[in-house]
Amino acid sequence: MKQSRTCLLLAVLISASAVFGQQVTSGGSSPADIVYARPGQLVDVGGFRLNLYCMGSGSPTVVFDSGWGDWAPAWSTVQPQIAKWTRACSYDRAGTGFSDPGPMPRTSVRIAKELRTALHRAGIAGPYILVGSAFGGDNVRTFADLYMDEVAGLVLDDADPDDLEPKAMQEEAHRGHAGIPSDLRHCRNLIAEHKPLPAQPARPGRAPQTCAQQFFFRGLPEAAWSPELNAKLLEIAQAKVAMYDAYSSEMEQTAADETYLQQHLRSFGSRPIRVLTSGNHGVGHLERKPPDTPEHLKYEQETTLAQSRWLALSSNSKQIFARNSSEYIQFDEPDTVISAIREVYDQAHSPTAKTSGTLSGAAFRECSECPEMVIIPAGHSLMGSSDAEKAWAAAHGGSPQAVSDEAPQHDVTLPAFALGRYDVTRGEYAVFVRATGHPSGNGCGRGRAIFKWEKDPKVIWKDPGFAQTDYDPVVCVSWGDAQAYVAWLNTKSGHAGAYHLPSESEWEYAARAGTTTKFWWGDDDAAAPVHAWFNANSGCKGVTGLYCDGGQTHPVGAKLANAFGLYDVAGNVWQWTEDCYDNSYAGIPADGRANETPSHDPKAKDGQGNCLRVDRGGSWMFPAWLLRSATRERNPADYRNAIMGFRVARTLP
Repeated sequence: MKQSRTCLLLAVLISASAVFGQQVTSGGSSPADIVYARPGQLVDVGGFRLNLYCMGSGSPTVVFDSGWGDWAPAWSTVQPQIAKWTRACSYDRAGTGFSDPGPMPRTSVRIAKELRTALHRAGIAGPYILVGSAFGGDNVRTFADLYMDEVAGLVLDDADPDDLEPKAMQEEAHRGHAGIPSDLRHCRNLIAEHKPLPAQPARPGRAPQTCAQQFFFRGLPEAAWSPELNAKLLEIAQAKVAMYDAYSSEMEQTAADETYLQQHLRSFGSRPIRVLTSGNHGVGHLERKPPDTPEHLKYEQETTLAQSRWLALSSNSKQIFARNSSEYIQFDEPDTVISAIREVYDQAHSPTAKTSGTLSGAAFRECSECPEMVIIPAGHSLMGSSDAEKAWAAAHGGSPQAVSDEAPQHDVTLPAFALGRYDVTRGEYAVFVRATGHPSGNGCGRGRAIFKWEKDPKVIWKDPGFAQTDYDPVVCVSWGDAQAYVAWLNTKSGHAGAYHLPSESEWEYAARAGTTTKFWWGDDDAAAPVHAWFNANSGCKGVTGLYCDGGQTHPVGAKLANAFGLYDVAGNVWQWTEDCYDNSYAGIPADGRANETPSHDPKAKDGQGNCLRVDRGGSWMFPAWLLRSATRERNPADYRNAIMGFRVARTLP
């Protein structure tokens, strides 16, 4: 929601002969856009109905969500073109257009949940390419946060980036929006009482309009539409009381929606994202654009910068500029929108290589609370490190003894399996604890006394000594805690024994993702900050050797993914594996199974004679040389520390 929505209150009558976009025509006597002048498919979503317009066939389905004050006709210039090569669905949010009124308040979370319900009940399963314009961008981003496993890609059509703008700018926008709901309700009351709508004060040289003409889209009539469609939309605007209630509530909830998005900033992995940026954000009609002022130019610059921050959500993202368009890019440059959607479609629709009958690289989630899993292809790889790599590690902060257990380097051959795209998050672990009552334990280690394991009884997974979001990896969990989570996950998913902690060979094979270099991104440790969280970029202070003061975890997926689409296999937190530790790979399984044979070496056991368990990957506290794919660590099964987490694996049928 930007100045553009405030400007709707001052919109002026558009000449029917003006041309602002290419009109879609048909061979019959009716205009092509007449489809939006009648209800499409009315789908019950729980006591009220949403109006869907779906055209074409194919997958992924492209789903459109319009801006504030808009509904499905906002996509009339692009949806029919998209429907030529895949299914395309637009809709009217609850209370708007031909949809029934829905529950209040009208939050983006509620809107996203209603949209998903409508799609599923209409028999339109994912994956979806989500397209959001202006305020619709809030809704599709929220949809992706809630249902990421159903999302194939994202196109943001000059979407509102308020949650990523400077705080002062965000607050100014909220002040500008504050009076709009009361103006809407004044108009709504006149309609409810069947009173005539008076003309609003006209600006010099402009024809007067009623509030029903001013509030919606960029003013009615719209030159991109046929007279028939314009007449129907004005009829709705002059009669539908529920629409004024819905838009009033949407406007009132924008601050809360933005807070939600700030707190749920989630990676899209390698899913394609295209960010379309207008050269005239906040401007509804180019020919009525006021002269540029320093203040407006600053506003445009900050908006463009805020929109560019969405690029960090995916390793496959691009910002596309529509310099000669108003904020309605779909009207002024429809081909720009169509081309962006086609790019996302082509990448999301491309065939995935098949390995052993399984879609390698495909992702799935077996329940709403289950972690997102990525299918890892069958294959073979070298495990361990070469003598040259050991010498490099010893010279960069380690020691010959510290890396001697990465031998002998040997070939492993594994069947296809699935591995968590991310470490198990604090939010996912919290669901497990609420469901099972699993205890937090008797304390957790934190700080420089890591190897002494001095537990602080006040430090637990819910309070590890630093602030976390629900998307940070859970920490202060032992090997036993991770096993309890896995057992619950097997029950929850209905696949007994399928989920497990990854074996050490599964973990290294997946982390390497086909590489033989020191790190999954290559041999350059100087590139580590781009790919991993470690002590040089995790807020650490007073770094001495392996240790640091301060520092903390970061939300999963914030760095780049490896070639298998896995995040944070290097850095952020150490990850438990299934294996018993042995100081040599001699004699251990080379087929993906875990080593469950305790070593005869007393240094490989805890004080009670139980085998130490292997953990992998490095963490926010440790230096770059420990981010190597071959690095091994080991700890007692009941060890808890603020640097320890885990991810899960799954056996495939």
